[in-house]
Amino acid sequence: MCALPLTSKHRQSRLSPQRYDRRHAQHYRQTGFTLIEILVVLFIVSIMSGLVVANLPSFTRTQDFDTEARRLEVLLQMAREHAVVQAVEMGFTVEDDGYSFYYYDEIAQSWAQMQQAPFGVRKLPETMTLSLEIVGKGFSLADNEDAKGPKLLLLSSGETTPFELEIFQQPDLSKRLQSDGYSDIEWVEDESL
Repeated sequence: MCALPLTSKHRQSRLSPQRYDRRHAQHYRQTGFTLIEILVVLFIVSIMSGLVVANLPSFTRTQDFDTEARRLEVLLQMAREHAVVQAVEMGFTVEDDGYSFYYYDEIAQSWAQMQQAPFGVRKLPETMTLSLEIVGKGFSLADNEDAKGPKLLLLSSGETTPFELEIFQQPDLSKRLQSDGYSDIEWVEDESL
């Protein structure tokens, strides 16, 4: 039997075991990550997660404030609509630790605190406070100007007492709602921006 001589083409396609191992070793080294690269990535991820966790309390504090401010706006709008639909005079009072809604009892000729949801007494978190300012003279349903009753009225005609209501959260958050008595209750944009 005679062996056919190997041409140069055949010789190039056959690799010696040593060359084959070196080529694959270089290939595997180039596709993996070094320990230093992995440690750098882990360090960056830990720094980023540390920043997120450090800012989490301020985010939840702001979120609680925004939620309470939005709740106050919605409740005032609902009370105004309730007064119109039910043909009842309603009032709003700021308390030391929250706020409450009232309705005018025509039979007793006096204000009564509302107990039904969603107009029941609301308590604010300890870090939040409210400030109500009546714009102008305002008005009262009682004949006597000194009579007790809510200062902010939501009338069955759709009118309200002109007011500015500011909600604060320590140390530096605040928002202000206002109405001129005829238009919608809306947030006042900060003029300093």
